[in-house]
Amino acid sequence: MRVDSLNEWMDRHGEELGRHLTGMLGSAADAEDVLQEVWITAYRKPPEAGAGSNVRAWLYRVATNRALDRLAQDRRRAQSLSGQRFRLLPEPGPEPDSGLSRLDARARERIRSHLAGLPRKQREAVWLRWMERTDYATIAARLGCSEESARANVYNGMKRLRRELFDLWRRESE
Repeated sequence: MRVDSLNEWMDRHGEELGRHLTGMLGSAADAEDVLQEVWITAYRKPPEAGAGSNVRAWLYRVATNRALDRLAQDRRRAQSLSGQRFRLLPEPGPEPDSGLSRLDARARERIRSHLAGLPRKQREAVWLRWMERTDYATIAARLGCSEESARANVYNGMKRLRRELFDLWRRESE
């Protein structure tokens, strides 16, 4: 890979990827760390060039996967600290278009925690659909699947989230 290409990608897509990651992770510092991982991946194993290659979509897929991995890692770490109060994620930065911004801090933390527990494609599809308000065609392109598969991933992920969050609410209200 040519360093020129990487520098061009960083200039062209770095800022929007940073906003995307900050919205997902709730922390500019974590987003910066994950974005560095994205650039390392792009340097080491760039997308295959071709007439149909979409570098932006590929970078978003890598960034989203890395962020979801980070969320899952944070969740596992929180679960291993049994009995201790552990803040899974810091408060999100000002992200006006984030679906989580309208909820209180406790609700955001719970949703992120349960979202991190979903299978990878479901996590990514639910995040893209409900937090970033992405259409199914774009979700399918980012996941590398059909629109029907993207819809199924959103549906199954939301079904599982609703069930888990309802069970949690019911246990707390008893």
